[in-house]
Amino acid sequence: MAGILGLPQVLPGAGAVGELVEMFEQVTDPRDPRGVRHRLATILTVAVFAVLAGARNYRQVGDRVADLPQSLVALAGGRACPALGAVQAPGGSTIRRTLTLLDADGADRVVGSWLASLLDSDGDELRGLAMDAKTVRGASTAEGEVTLFAAMAHGWAVVLGQVRVPAATTETTQVRALLDGVDLAGWVVTADAAHAQVDMADYIVFERGGDYVLQVKANQVEVLRQIAAVMPAAVVADADWSEVGDRDGDTIRRSIWVVDAGGVDFPEAARVFRMLRERFDPFGTRVSKEVVYGVTSLPAHRATPAQLAGFVRRHWAIENLVHWSRDVVFGEDAQGAYIGNGPQSMAILRNLVLSLFRLAGISKVKRLTESIAADRMRILPVLTAALQR
Repeated sequence: MAGILGLPQVLPGAGAVGELVEMFEQVTDPRDPRGVRHRLATILTVAVFAVLAGARNYRQVGDRVADLPQSLVALAGGRACPALGAVQAPGGSTIRRTLTLLDADGADRVVGSWLASLLDSDGDELRGLAMDAKTVRGASTAEGEVTLFAAMAHGWAVVLGQVRVPAATTETTQVRALLDGVDLAGWVVTADAAHAQVDMADYIVFERGGDYVLQVKANQVEVLRQIAAVMPAAVVADADWSEVGDRDGDTIRRSIWVVDAGGVDFPEAARVFRMLRERFDPFGTRVSKEVVYGVTSLPAHRATPAQLAGFVRRHWAIENLVHWSRDVVFGEDAQGAYIGNGPQSMAILRNLVLSLFRLAGISKVKRLTESIAADRMRILPVLTAALQR
């Protein structure tokens, strides 16, 4: 395979591609072994290369794989053809069929575990893990609408898990399926108010040894009433933490009040909080105000008010850095991948590519995909930077 061109062993970045291929070798191949011409790991690796180059749908994935340099195809484990002195890449139809048949939940677990192993952190540092669901609007299978529920590491914006939400149910029923593959020790799970559920709090703290910071709204009326009853007056001067910043010429002020959770009936609740976000125009007039109530299992000696405010604020990065990017950069909602597991399989590739970009320290995602589309060999330094430990 590699000997035909004599390049893979010496190309800078070859080792990074090898790690990617090795990871994909842990994914179960759904195909009948008879007649298989390309390894599953090779198909998935070249598909990642195509998405790195900006491919938005099956057709573009096939086209970009067909244009890959021979050296990259060889590194991915392409089939050697000694008669032609070339390495063959899988065709677009093969890639599409394979992604449709793929055990997507199993592949998501493999990819998520691998990405988790790449994260650097201080063992004593609390790390946030945001959960949120996204509906793939252009993809509707025989089972109904496709909704994917994901978990993203705060700070890194790396997706560590994803599951498909079964039809006729909601994301709140899939927390166990999503988090069972993630070691929650040292992680603080953040979620919107829909997840402020007794069962979920018990699962995170008692069963998995993690912590939570959850928003509470009217879906938990009694808990919300109890939190509001123990809160002090919302006087900014008396807030436990306050911060002022700028955005688009306006001034943003965030304040938080935190008190012990005595009298609040919620599993493992150590403290409750109220956050106030105010926006002022350039003339000092307040133009918007948002109040958020919440509950956390973190006691005072483990997290400061500023840290709690940070967990709430960074939770929404999953919308901006993952879901929004999948739509705007990769056109996820416009793709009609409506057969089998195709929608989730394509989302796995997009999550993986976005995670690799974040690990490499890249924020201008669309610009880089355009650069890679012009020269596919730029894939190698990106992978090398992402996998540095």
